[in-house]
Amino acid sequence: MNVKQIGIIGGALIVAGGAFLWMRSQASANQPTAIATVAAVAPSKAQVLVAAKDLMVGERITTESLKWQDWPEAGAANVAFFVQSKAPDSIKAFENGVVRQEMVSGEPVTAKKIVAVDAATSSMAALLTPGMRATSVVITPDSSVAGFVLPNDRVDIVLTRELQVQANGQTRAQTVSDTILENVRVLAIDQSVAQVKDQKALSGSTATVELTAEDAEKLRLADKLGDLSFMLRGYADAAGPTLARVDSAAMAQPLPEAMPKAASTAAPRAPEVPTPAAPTPRQPINQTADNGSAVKVYRGGQ
Repeated sequence: MNVKQIGIIGGALIVAGGAFLWMRSQASANQPTAIATVAAVAPSKAQVLVAAKDLMVGERITTESLKWQDWPEAGAANVAFFVQSKAPDSIKAFENGVVRQEMVSGEPVTAKKIVAVDAATSSMAALLTPGMRATSVVITPDSSVAGFVLPNDRVDIVLTRELQVQANGQTRAQTVSDTILENVRVLAIDQSVAQVKDQKALSGSTATVELTAEDAEKLRLADKLGDLSFMLRGYADAAGPTLARVDSAAMAQPLPEAMPKAASTAAPRAPEVPTPAAPTPRQPINQTADNGSAVKVYRGGQ
C-alpha cells in the first residue's frame, strides 16, 4: 500500500468520524432537555405563645416569662394555643398570672397551664382547681414520708385512732388505721408552693392539700379524732380524681354510752331503741329512728 492509498483511507476515516459526531450532536439537540426543578416552598408559619424559660408551679408570670415563637401553621391550628394573629395581647394579659402546671422553655402556653390573676391575688387561690378548697393539716417527718412529699405530689391520707368496741357485753379499746382519702393533691408544704430545682426533700410542719368542701370537713374531723399520715403515690399512680373512702372503719362513730334508767316519777317516754351492735370494719353504723326509718350515720361529711 503506497502513501497515496494510505492518505485516502485516513481522509475517509476523518470524514466518517466527523459525520458521526455531527449526527450525534444533532440528535441530542432535537431531544427536549428535562431539568427537574424542585421549588423550595417554605412551610407556612404562625406565631404561637410559648414559655421563654422553664416555669415552675406557683411562679408569677412577667413579660419576660413568655414570648412569641414561630410554629408550623398546621400545628398552630390547635385551639388550645394562643396565636399572635388572633390574640396579640396575650403576653400582657397573662402578666402577674400564676403558673398552674410546670412548663419547659419553648412549650406552648394553654389556659390550663397559666391562671390570669391580679397582682394582689393570692397565688394559692390561683393554684386551686375550680370547685376545690384548700385546707391544711399538721405534719411531721414521720407522717410525711420523711419530707419526701413535695408540692404538687399526690398522697393517700391515713387516719389512726383508738376506738371503744363492744363485744360480748364488754367494752375494750381497739386501735384502727385506715385510708380515708385517696389521690389527694398537695398544694404546699408550709409556704412553699413549688419544688426548688433538684430538690428531693422538703421539711415542714404544715401541709396544704386540695379537696372538695365535703372532704375538707371530713379531713378536719379526722384530724381531731386521731393521727393523720401521708402515703406518697408514684407519678404513674397519680392520675384520676380524689376519692373519699366512705367505708373507712377509722371514721366510724363510737358506740353510745348506756343511758341511766329514768325515775318512776318521770314522764312517760318512747320505748328505748336497742343499742346497736359494734360496727364491723368498713361498715357504717345503722341506727333506727323512732319513726322506723333507717338512717346511716357517718363522720366527716360522708
